Amino acid sequence: MRKSSFSTLSQTLKIQAGALCLLGALLMPSIASAQSDNWFQIEVTLFTFEDANLEVENWPAENLSIGFPQRLVKLKQISELLQLAQWSEPAEPNAPSTSAIDANAALSAPSGEPIREFGPRPYAPNQAVFKLPDFEREAMWMLPAANHDFTGTNRALNQSAEQRVVYHAAWRQVLTRRASANAIGIMAGRRFNERRELEGSLNFYLTGNADRVILESNLWLNSFTTQSGSEEQWSLPVLPEMLMQPQEAAAETAPQLYVNRIIPFRQNRDIRSDEFHYLDHPAMGMLVQISPYTVPPLPLPPLELQEPAASTTAQ
Repeated sequence: MRKSSFSTLSQTLKIQAGALCLLGALLMPSIASAQSDNWFQIEVTLFTFEDANLEVENWPAENLSIGFPQRLVKLKQISELLQLAQWSEPAEPNAPSTSAIDANAALSAPSGEPIREFGPRPYAPNQAVFKLPDFEREAMWMLPAANHDFTGTNRALNQSAEQRVVYHAAWRQVLTRRASANAIGIMAGRRFNERRELEGSLNFYLTGNADRVILESNLWLNSFTTQSGSEEQWSLPVLPEMLMQPQEAAAETAPQLYVNRIIPFRQNRDIRSDEFHYLDHPAMGMLVQISPYTVPPLPLPPLELQEPAASTTAQ
């Protein structure tokens, strides 16, 4: 009987091992393809010089050339998945269920009334199930603090009376040639109604022979006043819909603001991997670091051993 059980177990292991090998062979091309792509982890800090004497600089409105590129994306944030308003608003009684509970199961309170569902709505349109992001394998997500390298530097900048951090983010993305690259939309710093203190975009892309990474910065610092009648006619570009932010309740009574100065920050820079880069400007500074990133393979499912069937034949 022991020999028969061992033979059955051995055959089971061989079958499952063969299945795992086949699964591995099917997964290897896609995993190898993901790892061979030009994945990078990027971290950026933007800060202003609070003691800068901007009156000695000259940025005339007639020479201003700013705008958002057509190929623009917005970094996704985990906080956007879990808005408190979504948790506090009950779903419609007859709305289809998106939770893990069977939608056909009738739930009712002791009083007999149907229980309303609470919880976040799906992040993406037509996404039926709420899903948290996979930071290790999905691009364009703002990474949590555990993946930041600029924490100490940002703390030192904010503790100084001369600098103020207005933007910081770390994310992962696949870099391409410039023709197919998507710029990252930036809306940061102090808020002035629907506009922000710092606006623009950052574009990271590969050179033609893919041997270097280029950073193309197209940013501008905005200054506002409540007084109209400026001698220079400043004009801000129209905000792309993806960068528009929900209006606060107090926005209806907010004072009318007028642009009284726009300071452009346009620089191109070759970025070497695993090096700390600093881009200087009279009004602000930028810290950049990029590192090659390897997408980890998907974990294989656990191996479940089947117990051999007990033999009913007497030995």
